[in-house]
Amino acid sequence: MKAMKKLTAGLLLIASLTLASCAPKYTAATAKPVSDMNCAEIKDELGKLATVRTEAQNKSGVSKENVLFVLFFWPGAVVNEMDNRDVIAKVDARTEELNKAQSAKGCPAN
Repeated sequence: MKAMKKLTAGLLLIASLTLASCAPKYTAATAKPVSDMNCAEIKDELGKLATVRTEAQNKSGVSKENVLFVLFFWPGAVVNEMDNRDVIAKVDARTEELNKAQSAKGCPAN
């Protein structure tokens, strides 16, 4: 009985640690204001955002992370999916903002 409790606790710990690292992290709150960015900075950030979006897309749906969550800790798959959707929405909003600024500043298209 004690071995089963230890195994369950260990799996929950592994699932929790894995859950914390599945969805890519992105927050626009710490990003430089678009009005203060020059064309090179806008282009650079657009590239970084594309990478984050691709990573979030790859980790959502039927991904290895979600399959492992379903096998060991099914609520983790739901949380992982929600986290990835949130990241994609934030990245899309920031990308739209940067594209508008790029146009307004007359920056060359990517």
